[in-house]
Amino acid sequence: MVRRYVLVVLMCAALGALAVPAKAGPAEDSARVFVKSLADRALSTLKSDVSKLDRDRQFHAILAEGFDVPAIARFSLGAYWEKASETDRQEYLRLFQDLIVQTYSARLSSIYNGQKLDIGTARPDGKIGMWVATKIVSPNPADESVRIDWRLRQPGGDKHKVIDVVVNNISMVVTQRDDFVAALQGNGGDVRSFLGTLRDKIAKLQTGA
Repeated sequence: MVRRYVLVVLMCAALGALAVPAKAGPAEDSARVFVKSLADRALSTLKSDVSKLDRDRQFHAILAEGFDVPAIARFSLGAYWEKASETDRQEYLRLFQDLIVQTYSARLSSIYNGQKLDIGTARPDGKIGMWVATKIVSPNPADESVRIDWRLRQPGGDKHKVIDVVVNNISMVVTQRDDFVAALQGNGGDVRSFLGTLRDKIAKLQTGA
C-alpha cells in the first residue's frame, strides 16, 4: 500500500490539478510555485508525442533538476555508502536515478485514475528548507484523501530541491532505505552484488518484462 501511495504521489505531481492558496509570504509562495512548476513540466512530458527513450530522457532531466538525487541516493544506501568504493558509488548514483525514472515511467499510466493534487500551506523547515503540504483527492467521493508533505531544501541559497516526500506520515526515502538495506543484508552486505540486482531490475523495466 505504501509503495502504491508513493507512486501515486509522484504521478499526481505530474497529472494533478494544482490549487495554490493566496496570502502567503515570498518564501512560501516560492516553494509552492516550485512544486507547481515541477508538475507542469512532468505533465508536458507525458502529453508529448515522443518515443519512450525521449520521454525517459525528459524524466531524467526533471528528476535531476527537481530532486536532490545524490542526497536521496546516499541516504537510501544507509551505512553501506561508506563501505562502497568510489567506483561503486558512482555507478550506484547512476543506477539509482535510472531505477526511479524507469519505475515511474512504466507505472504512471496504470496507476492514474483521475486523482488530483491540491497544494495547501507551506512552512519553513530550518534556515534553508520548506515543507509544502498537499493532498491527493480522488474523483470518487467515497475514497479518503491522502496527505502528502514535500520536504524541500535550497542548498547554498540556490533553487529548491525535493529531498523527501512524506505520505500520511510515511517517508518515501526512509522506506526506500529500508528496502535497500534489507536487500544488502540479505546478500551479506555485498554492494557490487546489489548493484547487479539494480541493473537487472532496470533492464526488466526498460523492456517491460
